[in-house]
Amino acid sequence: MSTASKIKSDTQDFMLSDSKIRSAKPKEKLYRIGDSDGLCVEIKPNGKKYWRYRFQWLKKTQMMSLGEYPIVGLAEARTKRDEAKSLVASGINPVEEKENQKKAKHDEYDNRVLFKDVAAEYKKEKLNNRSERYQEAFQRALDKDILKVIGDKDIKEVTSADVLTIMKKTIARVKRQKNHGTGEVSAIQNRTFIGGVMRYAIATLRADYDPTYAVKNVVERPEIEHARPMEKHEAVQLRNKLNNYGGSTTVKNAGLVMLYSMLRTIEIRRMKWEYVDFEARTITFPKEMMKKKRIHIVPMSDQVFNILQEQRKIVGNREYVFPAIYQDGMLSATTLNKMLDYIGLSDVTAHDFRATASTLLNEKDYDDKWIEKQLAHADGNKTRATYNHAKYLESRRKMLQDWADIVDSWAV
Repeated sequence: MSTASKIKSDTQDFMLSDSKIRSAKPKEKLYRIGDSDGLCVEIKPNGKKYWRYRFQWLKKTQMMSLGEYPIVGLAEARTKRDEAKSLVASGINPVEEKENQKKAKHDEYDNRVLFKDVAAEYKKEKLNNRSERYQEAFQRALDKDILKVIGDKDIKEVTSADVLTIMKKTIARVKRQKNHGTGEVSAIQNRTFIGGVMRYAIATLRADYDPTYAVKNVVERPEIEHARPMEKHEAVQLRNKLNNYGGSTTVKNAGLVMLYSMLRTIEIRRMKWEYVDFEARTITFPKEMMKKKRIHIVPMSDQVFNILQEQRKIVGNREYVFPAIYQDGMLSATTLNKMLDYIGLSDVTAHDFRATASTLLNEKDYDDKWIEKQLAHADGNKTRATYNHAKYLESRRKMLQDWADIVDSWAV
């Protein structure tokens, strides 16, 4: 046999194969089987097998780990060996380079800017002048839908696919809830909230682009179902069922006051005792509590006055006139609609109360300015509206008393 043939034969004898590695059995002591160019597989007494690369550095032999077999296969181990060998040839210690890369990744991880942290900062810095209602909606969206998906993600790594996932999950969540709609509006609102956070991150040099732009038109906003006036049989059923409502007195009283006063659901829920003046027989909502950001004075009918007197005895010193039943804070957003379900009027919404009052009062020729003022609709002239919060107060007082008497006329 020639010298060249003998070298080739010896090299093949030392080259590993998957079958040879799999068949290698553990011994009492650790041992290694060589491959080539410093690569070997190390078999431990417990049967675990690890790749090692032996190399010379500053005239000393060093050993480098390349991973566990079979997680790292033979071909991959050889590739890693060649990469390490190339580093040695370039004057770089592969063990030190591996540690440096590991440290860099660790530092990069520690320096991540999480979406949830930027969202909290955005709320504090940019939403502090928005209404309490808007801030609550933002936080609710974060807690229910957004943070579950991207809260712990580096804000630079938030993608359009993440936003789309959140929107789809939001729609699915809302659809699972009875009488909460189909979810498109909530999904679009969540995209808007995420976009606000992302643009704030861009402005503060912590993100490079807004991923919400690409999914802007993926979900279409459904047509708005406007409030409708109740039919006569619905109004009669409502008034009589409220009289005999078997649930919480607070919920019953909230429903009656909403029916008598033409207030929105959110205004009933947010009504505080500090707004109520029994002596003047008025309820004064500050501008920050109102949808149109203007002071709104509601004169009390006798019915509302009596209900609030009763409610005061029920809730004592609690902040809200109609507080949540089993916890602190206001009634939930769905409580009054659930009350309507309970009394058999699932096709009626709390918003329909206002439409009913507006329609009937217009039919009875009450001044439409009084009606619009009582509904707290926007005045086209913002300057004039600022000073007109008490306008038509006595006229509206008589109108609301007449309206409350009409409501009570439905009771059998």
